Amino acid sequence: MSSHHRTRNLALAGLLSFSLIGAACGDSTSETATDVTTTVAIQRSGLEPSGPACSAVPKVGLGSFNGMAADPAGTAASNNPELSTLVAAASKAKLVETLNGPGPFTIFAPTNAAFAKVPEGDLKAILRDTLQLTDILTYHVVADNLSSTDLVSKGSVETIEGQSVTVAKSGSTVTINGTSAVICADIPVANGTIHVIDTVLLPKSPAANTPSGSACNSVPASGPGSFDAMAELPAGSAAASNPALSTLVSAVTAAGLLDTLNGAGPLTVFAPTDEAFAKLPARDLQALLANPAELTKVLTYHVITGGFTGADLVNRATMSSAQGGDLTFALDGETVTINGTSSVICANIGVANGTVHLIDTVLLPS
Repeated sequence: MSSHHRTRNLALAGLLSFSLIGAACGDSTSETATDVTTTVAIQRSGLEPSGPACSAVPKVGLGSFNGMAADPAGTAASNNPELSTLVAAASKAKLVETLNGPGPFTIFAPTNAAFAKVPEGDLKAILRDTLQLTDILTYHVVADNLSSTDLVSKGSVETIEGQSVTVAKSGSTVTINGTSAVICADIPVANGTIHVIDTVLLPKSPAANTPSGSACNSVPASGPGSFDAMAELPAGSAAASNPALSTLVSAVTAAGLLDTLNGAGPLTVFAPTDEAFAKLPARDLQALLANPAELTKVLTYHVITGGFTGADLVNRATMSSAQGGDLTFALDGETVTINGTSSVICANIGVANGTVHLIDTVLLPS
């Protein structure tokens, strides 16, 4: 495991062990008559929790605003039934430390409904991959105590994962990265603040904009189709700007997957070049293009949820595709290979919603 991931694992061990501290720290004696109001919570933060999801918080007990104000962030999260998937995710990451440090921390806490937006197959794949799960969870934590007003004022804050999230205000709603809304803001906890959000935040691979490989020299140095131009476009549109991927773009269009590749992401896309498709017998290729269901299986076998560099892929060795089948990765000299049959010939092309790797052979699911 790289020192980068060890650092983030240690950070998350100290910051995000939601699942383990709830049982250890919960105490029914916290349920007092003062739980009827949010007086303690407001006095602690100077702000009253607000947002449409705040009405679901109990008026009394451990999961009330007063109950959460008396507990550190992990305990507070574990006492909220709307955050049970988040708690389970932290448990899957095998994070044995507890959130009992001094802080302060700001946590963007996705609800169960937020996790339910992630396709089931993708969520299962994420929960199986401890490194990816660690990256995602640490991307929801800031090492500071920030109210919603503070966040909007700053505009951008760095997370424990190492990348920053952007914060803006649309009407009365605070948004994160333009994709997630804060639906209950400014929940004070003993060592910071929790903001409940409606969409899981997914980090990009930090090295996704360092292309390398034998086919990279065929990419235009400037203008449409260049690395700089593709970095501004989502994966589907970026592929459409590259003349070496015209067959792939035709296939994606025939399968109705262009909007999927242009979604919020992040995604990792293994993009067969025109020469890769030309390796298929002409009759087989024509039959594939004429069969949308089979074509969808093949194309989604070329996609992974999350933005991963070639080094990330080799480090993980095996990952689940959006189609559901596994992909295996190895290093042959300096070249990343997939399933032992396809080589990455231009790796780490950064796009607006993830990473694209050009490959020399079409991947066929078993």
